[in-house]
Amino acid sequence: MTVTMRFSVLLLSFVVAGCTTPFDLQGHRGARGLAPENTLPAFAKALELGVTTLELDTAITRDGVVVVSHDPWLNPDIVRGADGQWLAARGPNISELTFEALSRYDVGRLKPGTTYASRHPEQRGLDGVRIPRLAEVFALARNSAVRFNIETKVSPLAPEETQPPEAFARRLIGEIRKAGMARRSTLQSFDWRTLQIAQREAREIPTVYLTAQQKFLDNVCTGPAAGNPRVNPVECQLRSSATMKRIFGRVAADAAKPKRHNASTCKNFFMPHLKL
Repeated sequence: MTVTMRFSVLLLSFVVAGCTTPFDLQGHRGARGLAPENTLPAFAKALELGVTTLELDTAITRDGVVVVSHDPWLNPDIVRGADGQWLAARGPNISELTFEALSRYDVGRLKPGTTYASRHPEQRGLDGVRIPRLAEVFALARNSAVRFNIETKVSPLAPEETQPPEAFARRLIGEIRKAGMARRSTLQSFDWRTLQIAQREAREIPTVYLTAQQKFLDNVCTGPAAGNPRVNPVECQLRSSATMKRIFGRVAADAAKPKRHNASTCKNFFMPHLKL
């Protein structure tokens, strides 16, 4: 059976001496082209399609529950209240809600007429779908071999929206370890502070440093957003080779010495992948 779907393709090719890289098929936010993003139905669909990694985003509620959500606040393009009505504007921060309060909202459909809805015409809407706990996603995939690419949704530009990076990272690491998923998980983020905490305190979990040079986001601080008054210079994280070495550790040091890479290093940091 042929499934018609839209692919967001990111093919990364690396030539590393002495290293053969596998191919990683990632379900982006589960399989949001076909099912509501970052929900259990989306992750179930991704597993059905045979992905090797579930890509997802995390937030933390006021009572410390790690949940799966791309936005740290309730997005009116995908969120309906207990009355079944779409949110008229951006909703509260997830960090301000208890998990019980968060569970009253439905995230099973795209709001008709929005730009976001037009991008995913094949997504099948569902009713009664809630923002899941990360623990539920782990339970769903426990009997598979799938990996988890987990993003920390934290930003130095909006500290009021989430827990501080230290508390956020430690809570997330604890949840991953509690589920026994450290060896199957990778942490990624545009906010490198959370990744540095993970490297110090959870060395068994690989980290991926994301970068962007766009008008709406520039965490390298050398692109279109350079000089943005909202960006604190101390957050511009690529200023010297010393900073690179401190952040990336052995991987950065080894980059100039390909012969020192091994299969494990290549798998963790140089894996080509396709995001659905």
